[in-house]
Amino acid sequence: MIEKTVAIIGDKWSLLIIGQLAFGKSPSRFNELMRELSPISSRTLSIKLAKLSENKIVEKTIEGNSPPYTQYALTAKGIDLVGAFRAMGEWSKKWQSPR
Repeated sequence: MIEKTVAIIGDKWSLLIIGQLAFGKSPSRFNELMRELSPISSRTLSIKLAKLSENKIVEKTIEGNSPPYTQYALTAKGIDLVGAFRAMGEWSKKWQSPR
């Protein structure tokens, strides 16, 4: 079962996007995410956000009329991942050797 989860969120940028939306400003606009996740490319961010939206982890909302803008936020499914992130952080603190 864990293979399916890793296939969805197991890459560096997906984890960082979810982390930013969970622990940073949410909802966030595309350019805000670009700035916070630098040096991510706009193409990579677009692809990762589309994949996370497709898997219902991130919700994309288009607001405003002229010009419209897009915001991204975690869905309930995405918020449910926060506990797993915290557990991973605790594991890392416990077992990572100081550099």
